[in-house]
Amino acid sequence: MQRPQPKRPRLLSFIAGGAAALVVAGATAWALWPQPESDPDPFPDQPESVYHAAEVRTFDNLGTMTASSALVVHGTAVEARPGETVVLDDGSEASVTGREVVVEVDQVVFDRFGIEAPETVVVAEGFWENGIGYTLEGMPWTEVGQSGYFYLAGPPPALREDELYTYVHETGRVLIGTSLEVSIPGHWQEEGPWATADLADGASTSFTTAIQSAAEAAESGEAIPELISVCVPTDPADENSAPLCWEE
Repeated sequence: MQRPQPKRPRLLSFIAGGAAALVVAGATAWALWPQPESDPDPFPDQPESVYHAAEVRTFDNLGTMTASSALVVHGTAVEARPGETVVLDDGSEASVTGREVVVEVDQVVFDRFGIEAPETVVVAEGFWENGIGYTLEGMPWTEVGQSGYFYLAGPPPALREDELYTYVHETGRVLIGTSLEVSIPGHWQEEGPWATADLADGASTSFTTAIQSAAEAAESGEAIPELISVCVPTDPADENSAPLCWEE
């Protein structure tokens, strides 16, 4: 397949609504808006504020979320770094720098596209603006050294322009601590894909069993993916050019 023309940066799509519609905390009266220092670190290690996401997909079970993922891996975060800096196209002229987490992969749990197993994956997780770090509400930044499972969204290999993935859902990250405690963002015990899994004891072994069972269901076709259509102009300079579309 012929490689497409350069398209909108994935970071910009992520922030502007490619995977979710984001609203930065501080846009409403009740939210806190930290005041930057006179000469702040442009990329602090910890976030100071949050943004909110309206998910475009709702997963009722783990099998569906697994089948909908481009890639599900188990691995360890080995680096957190500034990524691409882009100017938002919402008229604000604000520029943001994406935060990238590099995950060293030790197991590919599910691979929807059948690509070669990667040694590392790079995940978009939060961003910096004016020396302030922002994280998705209820989702602390992954820190270097933390291990777990990552449910990732991205275009098919023939349409990829970079190595960056996003989370397929806000609950698409399972961090397992050294004492085997499990951390999942959101209200996973009350609703969503993890609430329907058999995780009564909350131990990491229960999560591992549920994750593997869901991957087997996705591989066999028993679990049906819930995909979304993503379209970008073939010519980034002309929004009216013919769209390039795919499902992810």
